Amino acid sequence: MHKFMVLYPRPDDEAHFRRYYAEKHLPLAGTLPGLKRYECVYPEAMGPHPSPHFCIFEGWFESERAMRDALDSEVGRTLAEDVPNYSPKGALLLSAPVEPASA
Repeated sequence: MHKFMVLYPRPDDEAHFRRYYAEKHLPLAGTLPGLKRYECVYPEAMGPHPSPHFCIFEGWFESERAMRDALDSEVGRTLAEDVPNYSPKGALLLSAPVEPASA
């Protein structure tokens, strides 16, 4: 498996971000070709420092190739073009192979 992550900075208008993201962006993200599952969270810092991340998206694909194909698809391009509509400060994109957990 391969994981695609999007880390969003705190927006100036949090209510707009949450509404737009839930109503428009996430439903479109759910149609990425080859996407096995996805989640998004609004994390809260557990220490004395505020989190630089307002929202984190995680999507799982069968392989890195499947992830890259999805991001290069029409849906992937539309998603990339949509980011400024709710996150004018952009986003940090990351990917990594998912390694089996050990007990």
